[in-house]
Amino acid sequence: MRFWLQLFSILILSVILSNEIFGQTGKIAGQVTDAGNNEPLIGANVIILGTSMGAATDLNGNYSILGLAPGVYNIRVSAVGYQSEELRDVRVSIDLTTREDFSLKETAVQVQTVVVTAKRPLVQKDLTASTAIVDANQISSLPVTEFRDVLSLQAGIVDNNGLHVRGGRSGEIVYAIDGVPLTDAYDGSTVVDVNTNSIQELQFVSGAFNAEYGKALSGYVNIATKDGGDKIKANLTTYWGGHYTTHTDIFRHDNAFRPGDIRDVEGGISGPIIPDKLSFYTYARYIYFGGWIYGQNVFNPWNITVNLGPTLPVSQRYIISALPSGRGDSSWAPMNWNEKIYAQGKLTWKPFTGVKLDYNYIIDNKNYQDYSQDNGQLYTYDPAGFYHQFKRANTNILALTHTLSAETFYKLDFSYFFNQYEKYVYADVNDPRWTNTLLFQLTPTEVPSFYTGGTGNELFRRTTGNYGIKFDLTSQVTQIHQVKFGLEYNKYNLTYADAFLYQADSLQRPDVTGNPYAQMHVPNPNDPNQNLNINLYTEKPFEASAYIQDKIELKSLIVNIGVRGDYFYPDGHVLNDPYDPNIYNPVEPDHINMTLAQRQAIWYKKATPKFQISPRLGVAFPITARGVIHFSYGHFFQIPNFDLLYQNPDYKFGQGTGNLGVAGNADLKAEETKSGEVGIQQAISDDITFDVTGYFRDIRNLAGTATNLIPIYGGAATYVQFVNSDFGFVKGIVLSVTKRLTNHWSATLDYTLQSAKGNASDPKATINLYTNGERPEQQLTSLNWDQTQTVNATFSYVGDQDWGFSLIGQYGSGFPYTPTESLNLSQILTNAGLKPPTFNIDLRAYKDFMLGNNKLSIFLRIYNLLDIKNMLNVYDDSGVADYTIAEYEALNNGNPTHLVNSVQDYYNNPSYYSEPRRIEFGMSFYFNQ
Repeated sequence: MRFWLQLFSILILSVILSNEIFGQTGKIAGQVTDAGNNEPLIGANVIILGTSMGAATDLNGNYSILGLAPGVYNIRVSAVGYQSEELRDVRVSIDLTTREDFSLKETAVQVQTVVVTAKRPLVQKDLTASTAIVDANQISSLPVTEFRDVLSLQAGIVDNNGLHVRGGRSGEIVYAIDGVPLTDAYDGSTVVDVNTNSIQELQFVSGAFNAEYGKALSGYVNIATKDGGDKIKANLTTYWGGHYTTHTDIFRHDNAFRPGDIRDVEGGISGPIIPDKLSFYTYARYIYFGGWIYGQNVFNPWNITVNLGPTLPVSQRYIISALPSGRGDSSWAPMNWNEKIYAQGKLTWKPFTGVKLDYNYIIDNKNYQDYSQDNGQLYTYDPAGFYHQFKRANTNILALTHTLSAETFYKLDFSYFFNQYEKYVYADVNDPRWTNTLLFQLTPTEVPSFYTGGTGNELFRRTTGNYGIKFDLTSQVTQIHQVKFGLEYNKYNLTYADAFLYQADSLQRPDVTGNPYAQMHVPNPNDPNQNLNINLYTEKPFEASAYIQDKIELKSLIVNIGVRGDYFYPDGHVLNDPYDPNIYNPVEPDHINMTLAQRQAIWYKKATPKFQISPRLGVAFPITARGVIHFSYGHFFQIPNFDLLYQNPDYKFGQGTGNLGVAGNADLKAEETKSGEVGIQQAISDDITFDVTGYFRDIRNLAGTATNLIPIYGGAATYVQFVNSDFGFVKGIVLSVTKRLTNHWSATLDYTLQSAKGNASDPKATINLYTNGERPEQQLTSLNWDQTQTVNATFSYVGDQDWGFSLIGQYGSGFPYTPTESLNLSQILTNAGLKPPTFNIDLRAYKDFMLGNNKLSIFLRIYNLLDIKNMLNVYDDSGVADYTIAEYEALNNGNPTHLVNSVQDYYNNPSYYSEPRRIEFGMSFYFNQ
């Protein structure tokens, strides 16, 4: 730690130099020449208007301006004896070079400056890897409301129970805000979901990204947030909405449009506090999203069902509600709702010329429920007994950016984020509303039935805290070489507590006592009879990394070459004796006679640190003035998500025979992918470009469950531990066409043809197959997210009278699933079936009204415009979502079909389908000083 303190001290002492610089940045470069003889102009001034940033041309007339935040700028070029020229609307993007050349006319007298509007180049010639760049204007024009919606439109991304980039598992993406990686290492999720209105530019890199980007196997997402400007700006948006569908046989209670089911109020204000010195940006949002899957309050959680005995006919066997108060009011209750509060504040301070300080604070709090076949369906008539989930996240980023010379600047980031997730029905173990867990057993079993009472008894909480420091130095060493060097250190603090509450064994059945309630207790982690129901740990791993890369820019060749090194210290332990894993319940005779303290002294050993080197190479060949070929290749490493390292860290297994479960492994090595691509981008007219890119990914050392079971002393029982055993191979091709805005309209179209094969889709897949009596895979099969064909299309029209509309269309071929027939032939038939394809269209229409410098915009958004019934999941005995053999058998087994619910209602699962038609309407007001 002393090294980092010394480094910080040196950098702070050096804050005395010049030029204004920004954080996550791009560059403007070019050449200034004499229009008469095409000779370079030496010493011409190139100024970024509205800033103190600029450069003077060198002996060859070349200039470079580094450190420009993504956005649009105006440039003025002047030289003694020449007519000045001003170029407006020059766009800059993260990590890219915008080239603007100037040709000045000689003049003997002072004349008015020539003003020209820049044309954005159709082809970005220094892109050496597939990169999607979406700016604030594009985001605001599309029918998207969430950050995830923007990402899901990008080529190479498949959404299948998580985002998968180019065939990779979910959790293989790094999300960076203003240059600082802010991904929850526990499961690879985002710490905060940046509000779309706060995004200045989103850059998604799916190709072989540069050495500065690490800790990701599949993709890297750069988000640059907005700064406060030199004028007061404010905006306020509100919208309302709900669902309306014709598929009322699937979606309960969505047969009428209720505009209050979705409520959103958001707004922001930004501007100067001290002109040219201190500015601010703030944004806040509240949204309630009612969801589209409903349960019904038929029963209260304390309802008691009584079985009168098997001698009675089934139709007379049950008193479904023995207590009058156990009956609910039959009101409808949303079961996949969420309520979110988001707030962001950003201060930008420029205390000296060439020094910039940013402080960015983001809060993202969400209360919600998730409904699916696995975790929610049985609570359909008992929704109050179902779990609520809570996410509390906040992010702090303090960034110092400082110019050391006209060619060199550095950026130093300090960050802290905290992410907490909780799941429970009641937060307090002493809450008097807890019900007897035996209530679940009273639900009728003669026909498929929802729960008739009860509350889930799990209390779950986990937190991830991360202290980070990141240093990046960028230097335009020569006009050709731009070198970048960086260091990063992250210290994590993970806490995990998962407990299934228990009640006294002596507690009698509620159908006997008439008392549905129970006093709940937290299991004792040191009691062998209780500790299987509780899992606790605190881990404090850390990681450090360094990289160096060179961007070589020649007229006919651009090269990004670099290497990074990553070090990880897991701060976990593994077993000294894997044949006697449970320290609380040992089986080896020598261990049984030890005290717990004696066993603790010998039981574990520290996991070893991990280090890997990642070389990266990207090359772009401009083949014409409007065409470029690019190639990239690299090795990418990522430590497996921490939930796989620290799962069941005390190796607690029950007694018995057969396989007893899975344990994490703090000694897992880094997962590895070798990724490469080659592509061509070409403009075919003044407003249309196409891109064709082929890629491959060779995936090794993914976390999985080895096929060799670990025997426990005595040989009757086994367990499994995660190891680096899984592998895969992905290949694909992407064809994209982009039509920029001309003649009132713009459009994009991308088509992805991909094959994603591997030995296992999930780290636990191998042991799950073994447990079910199936043979684990020894060959490549389709992964769960292997979508062969994916199409994304957008269309935007801008009318003459401040109105317009936009459309998003998406098509995906069916995902694989494993048919029932493969239960004994898994090696052949795993994921041998295909689900039906999906198709969706979203619409946004708007009308603007100008009120002086201010604007009022009224808009309408319709998601799933055609109300298409897409099947996202299917029954494995039929391959569709609306039929299963189990339903047929239940309807024809001679028993009554309706004790609690109908058989049809039980097997009609709305979570198997995509969201039905959603309608939102609202207005935005924009104030400009």
